[in-house]
Amino acid sequence: MLVPLVLSFFYSFTDRSLLRPDASFVGFDNYLRLLSDPSFLGTFGFTSVLTVVNLVLVNAVGLMVAVLLDKVGRVFFAVRMAFFVPVALSGVIVAFIWSRILTDNGVLNSTLRALGLGDLAQSWLGTSFTAQASVVVVTAWQALGLCIVVYLAGLQTVPRELLDSARIDGCGPVGSFANVTWPLLAPSLTINATLLLINGFKTYDIPVVMTGTGPGGATSTVATEVIRVGFSLNRVGLASAMAIIMLAVVAFITVVIVGLLQRREVSN
Repeated sequence: MLVPLVLSFFYSFTDRSLLRPDASFVGFDNYLRLLSDPSFLGTFGFTSVLTVVNLVLVNAVGLMVAVLLDKVGRVFFAVRMAFFVPVALSGVIVAFIWSRILTDNGVLNSTLRALGLGDLAQSWLGTSFTAQASVVVVTAWQALGLCIVVYLAGLQTVPRELLDSARIDGCGPVGSFANVTWPLLAPSLTINATLLLINGFKTYDIPVVMTGTGPGGATSTVATEVIRVGFSLNRVGLASAMAIIMLAVVAFITVVIVGLLQRREVSN
């Protein structure tokens, strides 16, 4: 891990190319070019939106589903397994399945037309907004299962005697959750937030397979741009600068969020 990281950092200050053996030192030119490039800033913006939406949406839905499935029984066990299936699938398979669902004549549009809702059918992967929304939803769908499992593990560590005491003190289900369960789920929230943050910023396979990062590069992420610039355009120095910027941003945000969440764990 250390050697590629050091090499990427070094290359980010050069005009390194795969087509020639020598490279010249260019200082911060690559970084200044990226920070003034509307295309890269747009890509970074979409990646940030995808990460934030996943961070909020997957945590909220995952917590609700985990609370509903925190029961004993074969049915609940089967449903928990069903939610976890997407996690076990590779991003390529998930993207391939959803691309067949969301194409113009795919399962979703065909179902809408069969139900008499043909006016809602549209080119889900054909416009910038719908393609971006589709990538965000599919990415969240795959991440949801792991989030549920982490919250379920946290729920099973909540002492039942505390819940019984809260019930005796007059707390209803909402009050018991807010005052007892939710504070004790702080470690689970920290784990989920960290994983979703890192996975969101390094998203690559789903937009590539689903949309080819189109239309017009609308679903391109920082990870897809690193590969395109580095290996298609052969501008390794510029691609390395992209990777270092992403690493710095993810590291900074992760340290801040984990620090805040761990402080909440201590206070609880």
